[in-house]
Amino acid sequence: MLLITSAAGILTLALLVTTPARSGGVQGGKIMPTAARISGSRGVGRSAGASRVAAVPARRRAGSCAMATNAAGYVNPLGLAIVNPKRIDQGVDYAGSGKLTALGRGTITNVATATTGWHGTYIEYQLLTGRDAGCYVYYAEGVLPATGLHVGQTVRAGEPVATIIPNSSTGIEVGWAAGQGMISYAAKTGQWSPTHEQDNIPSAAGLYFSALIASLGGPPGRVEG
Repeated sequence: MLLITSAAGILTLALLVTTPARSGGVQGGKIMPTAARISGSRGVGRSAGASRVAAVPARRRAGSCAMATNAAGYVNPLGLAIVNPKRIDQGVDYAGSGKLTALGRGTITNVATATTGWHGTYIEYQLLTGRDAGCYVYYAEGVLPATGLHVGQTVRAGEPVATIIPNSSTGIEVGWAAGQGMISYAAKTGQWSPTHEQDNIPSAAGLYFSALIASLGGPPGRVEG
């Protein structure tokens, strides 16, 4: 169950109970149903990891991130982009153009552009500062890595790490990552399932990331379920 309140235009979210995945396994960033694919589900049926560069070992387990909405030390990752917010799912979906920047100072842990399990690129970095130091952030689907971006690279807050592909049919997705493979935090912790995908039920992790973007002056995603 999620408790959502609003104060001064900034969402404060309290994660009480999340719903575990009902069936299937995790592949790439998405949940795989055991019997039939969910119509329109992104990432289903794709293999993950073929082009994945070895990630930096995780310093924090997937279930231990605070997912704070405190903006101190962070910058709006959409500040150099013009975007139209879409639904909140595992993370937050957007359509648009421009560049995606690092939320805070971090270390690039994954850069993959093919067979990612997502509809396109998967970029991940681990935050080194702020309330969520040690947690992972992903930018996925209709994006291209910044020139020369590589695993092990340190990026500063506000530094471009990806370019949005204009008019991409998939749009982009940003959110909290698990820091293991190319899996979202929501998928790893059982907040995302084929039922959530089909019924447009937002994950707690997606709601938190949307609230953080809003607290930094960016456009939050939309709850469509």
